[in-house]
Amino acid sequence: GSPTRHGDLKMPPPEGQKKASSDGCSLASRSTPDLPLNQEQVFDDRRAQEVIHGRLIRGHVVEDDFNSPAVSTAGNSLQEEDPMTMSHASSFFVPEGQVLGGGGDPAASSDEEDNAFQDTKAEHMITLVGNVRNRTVFIVDDMIDKPGSWIAAAETVVKKGGAKKVFCIATHGVFGADCLEQLQRCECIDTILVTNSFPINQDRARNINKLVVLDLSFLLSEAIRRNHYGESISPLFQHTGD
Repeated sequence: GSPTRHGDLKMPPPEGQKKASSDGCSLASRSTPDLPLNQEQVFDDRRAQEVIHGRLIRGHVVEDDFNSPAVSTAGNSLQEEDPMTMSHASSFFVPEGQVLGGGGDPAASSDEEDNAFQDTKAEHMITLVGNVRNRTVFIVDDMIDKPGSWIAAAETVVKKGGAKKVFCIATHGVFGADCLEQLQRCECIDTILVTNSFPINQDRARNINKLVVLDLSFLLSEAIRRNHYGESISPLFQHTGD
């Protein structure tokens, strides 16, 4: 089926995509040639310039001169647990009812950092590695449950990195509580792209013009048919131009 568009989705031109991907934003892709031990190595600040730090207070990026709250997570240290004790305790853990392939309750499985972002007395640091200035950024994860980490990442690449557009992309759109509404209100997020693997209330979705839902029905049904008849499912994941 065709994607359900709840807003005007404008994808960047193909040439722009090719240029961005060819430039690359990963520091790991750039290697320094091995030099003899007796040859002096010359270092530049290119790598340092591509590492940007942002301050997060209550889940939002703030200016560097913003007054710090009473507590900063940068200086906090967790009490180190005894490995044997932790191993013994973990053997008694039995997960409760599971869904989505054994992932547990999706409505209650969000990252702890999302709750920590809302702490008014704590300050967090977020790091952006790579040059995203004037580029389109894809933020990708397996599911969207709570908005904290998504909003923080989007604000960082836009306000600190100078990105021109942000697409939040996930397979499962769980959207717990008012997650969808908060993502809609975030000025740094342009598009929210998910599949219909998880039911989304249609009345709720109509009010979100940033939301785009891709239909999985054909993909799943064809995968089941091919598997039943012993056919390869690899062609289903091969992209071909229209």
